[in-house]
Amino acid sequence: MESLRTIDEIQKPDERNLIWGGTIKDHYADIASIHVNSTAPEEVRSYFVTVQNLCVYAWFSYDFYALVVFLTFTLIEMALKLRFPRNGRDGLRRLLQKAIKRKLINEKAFTHIKVIRQQQAENLVMYRKLRRGFHTMMRSRLPKNDYLAILLESLPKLRNSFAHPSGHAIHFPHEAIFSLRFAAEFVNQLFPLP
Repeated sequence: MESLRTIDEIQKPDERNLIWGGTIKDHYADIASIHVNSTAPEEVRSYFVTVQNLCVYAWFSYDFYALVVFLTFTLIEMALKLRFPRNGRDGLRRLLQKAIKRKLINEKAFTHIKVIRQQQAENLVMYRKLRRGFHTMMRSRLPKNDYLAILLESLPKLRNSFAHPSGHAIHFPHEAIFSLRFAAEFVNQLFPLP
């Protein structure tokens, strides 16, 4: 169970962070490496920096990571509302549909998708090399998931699970940093650099 940190503990790292190794400088560097484009509205950039700061301070209070994950969903929703200002009454799902329909969001712009696709391709090449002596070559059995359809279904549900919790959630540092990077990459697609 979480507890209010004493005044003497406020500037000490939460011991749970030390399990993962690294230092506050490493933690900070990971978070500072994530950026939102200067073309995003000032409100979005400022909100993003607030979430970044919360992620930094999670070094001292581990339970902040769950808030970081939640706030990345609200960041995405804010960015969508500002990108489609005439539709102020639209919810997250409808705004996502508009962004996808207008091809503003592309799965290839997400770092984690690039990494997954690269790993899958490397694994397939390795498998084919191992099977070189056989007459048949294996065709790629990699599922061609519609990542944008998955986002459309999952983002509103994930956001709602935080907005209407059924229990207290604790998240890991890498989850929070992943969420921060995902949100930045999402926002950067809505507001690309010229």
